Amino acid sequence: MRNFHIDANAVSRSTIGGDGGAMDTTGTDWLADGIWTQDTMSGFWASGTGGKVQNSRLTSIWADGINVNNVSLGADTGNNLTVTNNFVRGTGDDAIAINSVNYNTNSDGSKTYYNPMTNVTVSDNTSIAPWGGKGVGIHGGRGHQVKDNYIGDTARYIGLGAGRFGVNGSDLLSATVTGNTVVRSGGNAYSQGQPALHIGNGGDGQNTGIVDKVTVNGNTVTDSLYDGIAFSTSTNTLLQDNTVSNPGRNGIAISPSYYPAPTGSATITGNTVTELNPGASAFVNTSSGFVATLSDNHWPPAAPEGPYGGTPAAVPGTVQAENYDTGGQGVAYNVTSVNGNANSYRADGVDLDNTSDTGGGYNLGWTSGGQWFRYTVDVATAGTYTLDLRVAAPSAVAAALHLSDASGTNLTGAVDLPATGDWQTWATVTTHVTLPAGRQILTLDQDNGGWNINHLGFTAGSGSPSATLTASPASLTFADLAVNMTSAAQSVTVTNSGTLTLTGDQSNNPTAVALSGTGTDTTGTDLAAGKPTSESSHTDAYPSSNVTDGNQGSYWESANNTFPQWVQVDLGSARSASRVVLQLPAGWGARTQTLTLGGSTDGTAFTTLKSSAAHTFDPSTRNTVTLTFPAATQRCFRVTITANSGWPAGQVSEFQIWTS
Repeated sequence: MRNFHIDANAVSRSTIGGDGGAMDTTGTDWLADGIWTQDTMSGFWASGTGGKVQNSRLTSIWADGINVNNVSLGADTGNNLTVTNNFVRGTGDDAIAINSVNYNTNSDGSKTYYNPMTNVTVSDNTSIAPWGGKGVGIHGGRGHQVKDNYIGDTARYIGLGAGRFGVNGSDLLSATVTGNTVVRSGGNAYSQGQPALHIGNGGDGQNTGIVDKVTVNGNTVTDSLYDGIAFSTSTNTLLQDNTVSNPGRNGIAISPSYYPAPTGSATITGNTVTELNPGASAFVNTSSGFVATLSDNHWPPAAPEGPYGGTPAAVPGTVQAENYDTGGQGVAYNVTSVNGNANSYRADGVDLDNTSDTGGGYNLGWTSGGQWFRYTVDVATAGTYTLDLRVAAPSAVAAALHLSDASGTNLTGAVDLPATGDWQTWATVTTHVTLPAGRQILTLDQDNGGWNINHLGFTAGSGSPSATLTASPASLTFADLAVNMTSAAQSVTVTNSGTLTLTGDQSNNPTAVALSGTGTDTTGTDLAAGKPTSESSHTDAYPSSNVTDGNQGSYWESANNTFPQWVQVDLGSARSASRVVLQLPAGWGARTQTLTLGGSTDGTAFTTLKSSAAHTFDPSTRNTVTLTFPAATQRCFRVTITANSGWPAGQVSEFQIWTS
């Protein structure tokens, strides 16, 4: 078949209204030469042995441009086929594909099997702007040669891929990919950040099958939208003497997001990577099971860690979560996913959202346990700082995160996050952190996922606050009052039914406290400390025993969506008390609980000590609510909760009982 012009009025890849075509063929030593096809469903769908498509042009095709396979027109073989010197532009699927099918399932459930394709040559073709597939796709078989092709401007997908197609495709057992030029390729279909040149299974979304003995030699990859060359699961790959210039993300990447490589092997030698964007890496391997042997490659060394934009963030001040340090994976951050939709902001494209929070910009998302991000900061003055975390979480997350220093010391303890209702509904969670002066690196550790963060705000202590003591003086720390003192000559007056003076040098002794003065300490002893508890119910790992353990970070939580709920403390014998202090974890967002306080001498019959009322737990007062009442001698004290604005359950972290 020579020198035909095939044109049609197809408006989709379906066959409605006669849409379809253009050329299906099979047989031995067939030839399609000089054919111009446009506006059809497909171009060539061809199988057999010894056939050739050459010197043809295909434009505005709804599906594949040239698909050589082993199934067309009832065939079971696709061997020694050639696709050469063709021009393909604007296809809705692969511009050129080697499509080796293992089996198809028939209408009765039986399967028809096909012979794996062998020795297909795709050479000297031009593939431009496929909008719904790859420029060139190698899907299974063995012995294929893909050489000296030009691939440019893929709209959504991989530019050149060597792998296997779907669960019913043939394994790819050998191929040579050499001398090809791949320009401005890759794409963000399904938010995957797809590479320009890919080796391994899963290139079609199915991470199955064998990809083995692929040689990728002497190719040029320029201006990729994301990673230049990427590997998923594959074995015995030789990546040699390729050049990657100006990649949008990393140069060569093993196991990027959505292209996992839990196992595999490759020899990577003599390759060149140039024109990296800030924060990107020439080579990254995020798989512990993929063995890459590197030698004689030519690329810049891994960038050292440094502050984003070159200048450390100031403390006190606001640190934007998206401005984590530069230096790349394993140096400035550790991530297990690259899903972000704000990839234009950072070269690595890691986990960023366009935020709807006040001020706009970006937030860090796709949180997951074990991930971390580092921030270089410049602390003006040593001291304890109030740390405001701007977060969003559809559901509450216990022990979501903590902040650590360069030595790994946990600076905040586990921070719990409340439910804000949505990924872009924002709230502020407050905790405290003590920092030395000067430049340092802080790490935001993601301990449990399920939340977004927009920024971290550091505010210095006022130096002269007043507060009500809710613990005995011996356990009071600077952090309890967010006090920032740098000189032993400084002091803070704290009023609590008398006058107590807090003095000390926080820069030298950040936790010691001296109390002196004329007043009377009326805080007394917490009668509930360590005493047994009981409850109406609890959920998961949040029993009532947490309310008397002295740890504000642990808490009791009742069964969800069932009120009323109660928690009580048994003092063992009747004791006189006139004040109960209830706390929630200090880092939680504000919430209001409607509660009643009751007392009992026998644990069975209760009298009301404090009538039902709404009480707000506010992080600005360390989520503490104090209930005072006429002195009563009781053995058991019970808090009954009938509503909670922050979570559909009763919640208490500390239940303290004081004599006065």
